[in-house]
Amino acid sequence: MLPRWFLILNGMALLLLGVALAALRLREAGPRWVVRHGAGFLWALLCIAVGLAQLLMAAGVLDQPGSPRLRRPLRPTVQFPSDR
Repeated sequence: MLPRWFLILNGMALLLLGVALAALRLREAGPRWVVRHGAGFLWALLCIAVGLAQLLMAAGVLDQPGSPRLRRPLRPTVQFPSDR
């Protein structure tokens, strides 16, 4: 398992890189945009998706690959006293 700080740092870096690349590719739109910048735009979308996935792993929403699954209850169960 990777430490939480490492996932946050890498997730933010990839998210920032992906947004910057996408903004750059969209700014240079023109004729034959898909031919010239299509692969770069797909790379930017992949960076955004992986960065978001890493941030969700750091938050505990997604399980990390290779880690044992932890069953957490969705809602805390109510426990009534039984000594009455």
